[in-house]
Amino acid sequence: MSLTTTFADLCKSFAPDAFTINYTLAKNPEISSQEFESVKTIGAVLEKHGMDVTYEFCDLPTAFKSSVVKVDNPKGRLAILCEYDALPEVGHACGHSASGSMSVLAALTLHKMQQEGVAFNMDIDIIGTPDEEAMGCKVDMCNAGVFKEYDFAIMVHLDGEETRPNSQFLALDCFRAKYHGKPAHAAGEPWNGVNAVNGVQLAIHAMDMMRQQVRPETRIGTWIIAGGTASNVIPAFGELEVTVRHTEREYLNGLSEQIKKIFEGAALCTGTTVDVEFYGNPYDDMNQNNRGTALIEAVMADMGLDFEPGPAALGGSSDIGNVSYQCAAFHPKLRLAGEPKVCHSKEFAAAMLDPTIEQTIIDGANIIGGTVLRLVENPEILEEIVAEFNSTK
Repeated sequence: MSLTTTFADLCKSFAPDAFTINYTLAKNPEISSQEFESVKTIGAVLEKHGMDVTYEFCDLPTAFKSSVVKVDNPKGRLAILCEYDALPEVGHACGHSASGSMSVLAALTLHKMQQEGVAFNMDIDIIGTPDEEAMGCKVDMCNAGVFKEYDFAIMVHLDGEETRPNSQFLALDCFRAKYHGKPAHAAGEPWNGVNAVNGVQLAIHAMDMMRQQVRPETRIGTWIIAGGTASNVIPAFGELEVTVRHTEREYLNGLSEQIKKIFEGAALCTGTTVDVEFYGNPYDDMNQNNRGTALIEAVMADMGLDFEPGPAALGGSSDIGNVSYQCAAFHPKLRLAGEPKVCHSKEFAAAMLDPTIEQTIIDGANIIGGTVLRLVENPEILEEIVAEFNSTK
């Protein structure tokens, strides 16, 4: 019997614990960096099955780390990543309640396999990585050099439309520009005011003009956080959030410098002043690893999953991109059952409580477990993955 078959059979016995985690988190969503009860729920399940958990890992209040498999003289070090933060208002509309449950299910099964005598030749850890949706705590871990200690990292994310062996992410920078003016009555004495929102508007118009000359892979999003309180008051304050993305970090760095000049120019032209802050962490693009992606394709094929090969042409952004520049990292996507759904929607969040999510969690765990076990059985594949990763640095 192959290790992947053993994994699939043993996985079923731990599935109820994973389902409980998913339903508990889905019914009690906690937003980024506030996942205090969520991490307790996950940690309690790991500890229940004999795994020691280090909380507040990397000095992050809602992060954790636990050893899944530990061996002498390991031929590689593998990390299973676990996400569990939710979104404001729409809860687990990104599916992290189920995604994190898959990672836990895979970890529990691999841990049990070693307890039952399977001879592993690699160390495997599970790392709880909070706050993917806002600040990006994987970046903080990368800044501390956490993933330089690993050869391979993997997690599975949910998707509303397709299954793929890896994801393509855009590098991302996010800014908040706070414009300050002078209040006045808009009818009685508008000449005595300085309209802070004029600075916001001009910055948006300038960025729209900039779009004409940027590369087609560039994405710019804006959100007016504060834009006045009434039409008869010259607003003294306006706040703008801007996210700018591109497929390559180096090109994005240049765009970000241009956008900062736009903020300053808009203030100069409108007589306002502006304070600019970098919001969150900078997300890197996904460093693609073809050998590892091909391995995951083989796992999906053996499972009989209907999948599209390779990563999608473009996607959103995630802090796992930063991880992929410290070790070979993979972010396969697994389609939800039923009709197509839009990620970050109420329908997506509702799917976390639909009974069909249980098979999806099992499938996700088998993708992780099957991939890890192929590396254990064929260490030369990990050597090829690492060699390809090293060639990209």
